[in-house]
Amino acid sequence: MKTIQKGFTLIELMIVVAIIGILAAVALPAYQDYITRAQVAEAVELAAGFKTPLAEFRADKGHWPTAVSAVGGGGSIEGTLTGKYSAIALTGGGGTNGTVTITGTMSTGNASGSTITVTSADGGLWDCTGGSVQNKWRPSGCKP
Repeated sequence: MKTIQKGFTLIELMIVVAIIGILAAVALPAYQDYITRAQVAEAVELAAGFKTPLAEFRADKGHWPTAVSAVGGGGSIEGTLTGKYSAIALTGGGGTNGTVTITGTMSTGNASGSTITVTSADGGLWDCTGGSVQNKWRPSGCKP
């Protein structure tokens, strides 16, 4: 009587494992870049939260504020300064004709220590192409 074996041979299983390994080797770096882009986007969004208050301050007072502070801090401009992956700081400003710069510094991930800057001279036109974050991790509107 003939017996029929069912199942996969060792060679077939080894080929499947090799294919899965190749796919994982390609997908992992792409996934890490995706995560880093999301973290950098957080810094841009935190900085964007200051655009309108800064423009209103300049329109009302005729000059840029000298500082920003956390909500409830009593500073001239208040907002969210820290996120899960980044922190925001205001540099420049304080003068009538100066340029204000909002700097987002990445605190974790592949872009840790990198910065992305959002600048404006008049409060109407904002530029987010500055800073040291690599172009591949920047949001599409912030690529030089």
